[in-house]
Amino acid sequence: METLEGKWKFAIIYELLKKDCFRFKELERQIEGITPRMLIKELKALEKSDIISRKQYPTIPPKVEYALTKHGATLQPIMNVMHDWGKLHLDRKKKK
Repeated sequence: METLEGKWKFAIIYELLKKDCFRFKELERQIEGITPRMLIKELKALEKSDIISRKQYPTIPPKVEYALTKHGATLQPIMNVMHDWGKLHLDRKKKK
């Protein structure tokens, strides 16, 4: 579970499930409230766990893209269930 613990990892994976790959700034803009430092930390941890891949292009300025690995893509069913549960939970809270 250490692989997915923390506030931001699910948000990062969720965004990467929506699109094939993201550049750093693009991903940072999609995740409200995350700092650049925290995004770097979480991306490194997810890369180390083989959840995401990092591809660096030899260009100026440097271009880096992040994408889910095949292993990371296996999280999609789990993310879908958690998303559905979250919606139900919010609906339930609104009714109280």
